[in-house]
Amino acid sequence: MKVRIVVAAALAVGVALGTAGCNLIQPQATTTPYDASDGVGINVGDLELRNLMIISDNGETGNLLMGAANSTGVDVELHIGFVSGGTVVDGHLEVPSNDKQVTSWGSGSEDRIILGGINTIPGGLLEVAFEANGETKTVLVPVLTSAQPEYEGLEPKKVTKISK
Repeated sequence: MKVRIVVAAALAVGVALGTAGCNLIQPQATTTPYDASDGVGINVGDLELRNLMIISDNGETGNLLMGAANSTGVDVELHIGFVSGGTVVDGHLEVPSNDKQVTSWGSGSEDRIILGGINTIPGGLLEVAFEANGETKTVLVPVLTSAQPEYEGLEPKKVTKISK
């Protein structure tokens, strides 16, 4: 009778270890940061830039969509640059200090950052440099089209803030 109890206990322990063993050596997916949207994210200086993407229907002029979090207590000047036809195009904007709240550009009634001369067809990637507080980082930003329902109406308008 005691043998049955020992065998049943050993079997229960074996089943428990066998079904839970994968979690002992597998990394947890929830601890790995990732971009959960079509856009990309980057930290530059004290700024957290999120969901960077460019909406362009013609591959020449694009609307840069992004969100920026600035918790420094002071406004930060963000420089945005890219290469167009061998020439560096550079512009800047102020990112207000907003205590970890995100300030957005490019959609709805928000200010739009229009990039002229991107020379990147929708579906491609444009290399864009961001500089804040003396730190510069470069990221490949996806260029998408407004033909997708979620980006309808976000194509660039005629006003150009940053262009060649």
